[in-house]
Amino acid sequence: MPAAEETPESILLQRSDGRLVQQALEQLPVAYREVLLLCEVEEMSYQEISATLAIPDGNGDVAVIPCQKSLRGGLQEQFAERVN
Repeated sequence: MPAAEETPESILLQRSDGRLVQQALEQLPVAYREVLLLCEVEEMSYQEISATLAIPDGNGDVAVIPCQKSLRGGLQEQFAERVN
């Protein structure tokens, strides 16, 4: 399947969405940002996150879930403001 051609409009939307994600990340507590960056950017497993952040009993998944929910909530607010 051929890749979709980038248009000036699609590039602008991608950049705008990227800024919204960055703003939502900046609103999170530092601890949440750390967990999300380890999970999403560094692609660490939950066990690796647990070991890196000294989370007991290998509960990296328990740490990631509230961080993702918080980011999702922040993004929903950002997109709602953008639409209104």
